[in-house]
This record gives sequence, C-alpha cells and structure tokens, in this order.
Amino acid sequence: MMAHTHMAFGLLFGLLSLSFISPANKYVFIGIVIFSSLLPDLDHPQSKLGRKLCFSRIFNIFFGHRGFFHAIWIPIAVWLILSLGFGITYGSAVFIGYFAHLFSDGLTKSGINLIHPLKQLRMQGFIETGGVVEHLVFFAVVILSIILIL
Repeated sequence: MMAHTHMAFGLLFGLLSLSFISPANKYVFIGIVIFSSLLPDLDHPQSKLGRKLCFSRIFNIFFGHRGFFHAIWIPIAVWLILSLGFGITYGSAVFIGYFAHLFSDGLTKSGINLIHPLKQLRMQGFIETGGVVEHLVFFAVVILSIILIL
C-alpha cells in the first residue's frame, strides 16, 4: 500500500481505539498512531520515511522489504518498551499505528508473513499496490474516519 493509504488506516484504527483508550490528548495520540503507520516501511528506501532516513537502505540490505519489519514481533516489542518507559497509552498508539500498516499490507497481493522468520503465516489479499482498488479503499477508509469524527 501507498503511504497515504497506510496513514488513512492509521487514522481509522486510532479513532476506533479511542473507544477503549482515553489518552490525555486525543490529537497527540492520533498523530502518533498516524506517524507509526509509516514505520514498517523503514526497510524500503523509496518509502515516505525511507527517503528521508539514510539507514533505510541498510535495513533493506539486511532485512529486505516486508520481512522482519513486517512481522508482528516488532510492534509487540516496541509496545512493551514504550509502555514501560512512557506509559501504556503511547506504547499502544505506536502499536496501533504499526498494526494498521501490517493489516493494510496484508490486504495486498504481495501480503506479509506475520511471524517472519519462523514459519509462513501469510496474510494476503487481492489489492494491487497503487492500483484502482487501493484508491477506492483509501477513499472508503477516509469516509469511515470522517463518520467516526462527526
């Protein structure tokens, strides 16, 4: 999926999570969720964040794209570390954004292996990255988010 679609899913997942989490500042929480929805693509030098960070190319060489950084272990570890250091609210915000990215990439034809490198537990859909269906999904997710905001 493209960065804008990941961010839209991050927004939707963040808004949905506000039913269960009561952050001190909802705007900061949602901002962290949206930003975190871009984090898994740090292993892709041409991604929105990857173009801005020099170590993205190194991550790509060692881990490849949609490998280690697209497994469920990373958001769980980050959630645990951030929750212990900064509180469960911010750890949860990063987890939710990261998971939104994994979920949306799981809808693509390329899919992801959720438990990489252990075994194949593929989450794979039918959406072509950057294709017409992705754009339709993007607009649907934005509309759902607007409905939740209103």
